[in-house]
Amino acid sequence: MIIGIFLGMVMVLGILGVVVMVRMYSDIKKLKRLVRTQQEIINSIYSRIDDVDQMINRRIDGEITRTNKLYEEANRYTTSRIEDTSRNLDEVYRQMDSRFDKLTNKLNPAKKDLLQD
Repeated sequence: MIIGIFLGMVMVLGILGVVVMVRMYSDIKKLKRLVRTQQEIINSIYSRIDDVDQMINRRIDGEITRTNKLYEEANRYTTSRIEDTSRNLDEVYRQMDSRFDKLTNKLNPAKKDLLQD
């Protein structure tokens, strides 16, 4: 009789153990699927971050190139304007020198005439 009670308890505990193991196995399976899904989501997020990073770097490089071209164009324009202004000023100075020479030549004979008188 005691052996029967003991065997009954062992049987109930064995069945209960099997039920607990089956439920744990199904829960572990669900958690594995959830972890796999989360890992896929994380991988897609990292992939998207890499894509956006590369796109931003390409855009920055494009803007740097565009800015460099604008800077070079502005320098060329400024240099050409400076050279044009310098040439124009040289021409103005030449004309002024020529006119001063003419004026000096006109005044010098008068000065000589005044000194001779």
